[in-house]
Amino acid sequence: MGTDPYYPMVGFYFSVQIDGIFNSVDSKFKEVSGITMEIENGQTVKEGGENGAVHELPGRTKYSDLVLKRGLLKPNTELTDWCMSFFNNDFSKPLQTKDIYVQLLNDQGEPVFTWLFKSAHPKKMEISGFNSTGSGDAGIVVETITLKYETFSIV
Repeated sequence: MGTDPYYPMVGFYFSVQIDGIFNSVDSKFKEVSGITMEIENGQTVKEGGENGAVHELPGRTKYSDLVLKRGLLKPNTELTDWCMSFFNNDFSKPLQTKDIYVQLLNDQGEPVFTWLFKSAHPKKMEISGFNSTGSGDAGIVVETITLKYETFSIV
């Protein structure tokens, strides 16, 4: 990787930080995906006087879900407790969203890119299936946490 700005980044050296969650175990993930934004189709406008021209105006920006995957940990980590506060809530008390930072790191462990996901909240938690013949990665139970957020930016 070095200091050459034209050297492509590797995807295996990254970190995840979640505001208000300080347990280092809760920042270790094997995979992060869903860093996607897309502009929806907006309004189509036919140009007056120019019958062959049709203009597509951009619509709103939409964002995909942020997906975090890790090996399943024993219950009651801070992250799991926060997620369960959404799934088990009767909405009689306010829910707390959190900002999430995903950093792509260089070979010295310094952030090169940082994505900030504002006001994230859990949408889905999934535990992978169990397989009695699994070994290696296939033998690890994977917890997948899917998050919705308002917007993301590169900071």
